[in-house]
Amino acid sequence: MNLDLTAQKVRLSWKDILWGYENKYLGWADVAAYARKMTLSDHDERVFKLSLTNKSNILELKPVLEDLASETRGYSPKNWLYILLNDVFHRKEEFYGPLGEVEKIYADFDYPEEIESFVRYMPPKDGYIPSNHSYEENIARLYSHWEHYLNNGGGQG
Repeated sequence: MNLDLTAQKVRLSWKDILWGYENKYLGWADVAAYARKMTLSDHDERVFKLSLTNKSNILELKPVLEDLASETRGYSPKNWLYILLNDVFHRKEEFYGPLGEVEKIYADFDYPEEIESFVRYMPPKDGYIPSNHSYEENIARLYSHWEHYLNNGGGQG
């Protein structure tokens, strides 16, 4: 995944970064790059240590990241749900079936209700009757709901 985490609409905690790393959305180089950008505003020695991560000291990354993340109470991966859906939406031309990617994300995040309105196989809950519309209209409606979710900041946690 090629995400500029500092350019996201959401503010990420170190727990978000740890979750992304543990769930393989981020590699060690992504964590190090994020830490390098954060050293401009965060003068924590642990952040500096993360920023220096390379292939020779990669085993030190997770314990330091876990230590930083431990300062955040409670956690919900809703920020990641938003980040991934935003990434797919803005790169949809690169996917054979962007709505299929939405369905994978929907399953990966344990079927969150807040994105059901743009999952193809979920029945509409607003009285909309797909059989009264063309395939193109139905697809356009799903994209419209997806865009609305993103424009409203998703379900950020």
